[in-house]
Amino acid sequence: MQYISSDRRGYKTKTNIIYSVKDNAFIHCDFLVVNSQKLVYRIYIKNYNYDDIFWKVMQMPTNSKKSNSLRASGAFKAPSILLKKGEVDLTDKYDEQAEYLLGLVDECSHNFMEKYDIDEYIIDYEDGMDEEVLKCLAYINMNNIEEAKKIAQESINNGNRGNYENGGKAFLIGY
Repeated sequence: MQYISSDRRGYKTKTNIIYSVKDNAFIHCDFLVVNSQKLVYRIYIKNYNYDDIFWKVMQMPTNSKKSNSLRASGAFKAPSILLKKGEVDLTDKYDEQAEYLLGLVDECSHNFMEKYDIDEYIIDYEDGMDEEVLKCLAYINMNNIEEAKKIAQESINNGNRGNYENGGKAFLIGY
């Protein structure tokens, strides 16, 4: 039933993930049912281009041609901004709960996009685990290559190569 309601709202589904592209934003939500009692979720957003940039730096450009689900669930994908996480108790009203979750994803992403530009938000406010990688992606996306290089170099100087590595090459070093 969730697949029906997610499709109607413009979302695609893959095991435990719903995702959509709205304007230049890629919105995705991971969810997990715990002990058939709780639905735990995390709602994310990123610029659609971030994965293309990320894969180019990581020398995986063919990933850009694959399904959009890879942008949400791939082992090597650009990091995202966490918009909201939470949990709800499960009931036997699955359709209502699917609609609730989709409505929450819509509301969170809409409110964020109405208030912020994704690149500017990352540069001004982001302080998560992948902060440097996200800031590099934002600056590259804004065509400010010098600032991206500066952040990458400062991170490397501080011993941070980025949390992503392919063929012995780390993201921040690859850039």
